[in-house]
Amino acid sequence: MTLATVTTSDAQERARSARKDSAGPRRGELLDAAAECFAEWGYDQTSVETITTRARVSRATFYAYFSSKDEVFGAITERVCAQFLAAQLVVDIEVTPAAEVIGATTRAFAEAVFANGALVALIEHRAGIDPAIGEQWSGVRTRLRKRFTAFLERAEVRGGIDPCAPPSRIVEALADALLIGASRRAGADRHRREQFITDHIAIAERLIGFPSPTRATTESEDAL
Repeated sequence: MTLATVTTSDAQERARSARKDSAGPRRGELLDAAAECFAEWGYDQTSVETITTRARVSRATFYAYFSSKDEVFGAITERVCAQFLAAQLVVDIEVTPAAEVIGATTRAFAEAVFANGALVALIEHRAGIDPAIGEQWSGVRTRLRKRFTAFLERAEVRGGIDPCAPPSRIVEALADALLIGASRRAGADRHRREQFITDHIAIAERLIGFPSPTRATTESEDAL
């Protein structure tokens, strides 16, 4: 293709592609504005005009970074997925005691849900409608489940836990309960959110089968 045959649309698409991975402030502002609009009004009621009005930019500026509402929603989904993945890297699971791993990662994941509020429920809904969003969302959830299933299986082999069911089943149940429960409490006050995290950690510990403090103390005394 020669320079003369490159259309305006081609040039715009190349420019958007070049900006796609940009961490520049303008793109970030557009993503923030779009996230607020989607969370507040839902997907169908949010338009490009809604987003540009919230961001205080022109439609031309929007289209310099994104080709459509679908694309900006995909970018928001990608950002939320990245936050969830980062939340599971707050501790080194290879060297940190299992109970501390569960506590720290549960808290970080819940906080990521709280921070994104209604967006999580919207992404979950869109995942069943939009194949691209579905692939993004299921991909990150599958990755997280596999990671923690492997972690629990190793802990079980070492004898540190006594799970009430196969680790894969426990991880699936805990992940769903954490995602749905935290989404429902995203708008709650700090005390209620903290209580939810504390309760979820306690439930996880019971299902996973950590030794109770009394039992652990007794076993230590018997060993002496």
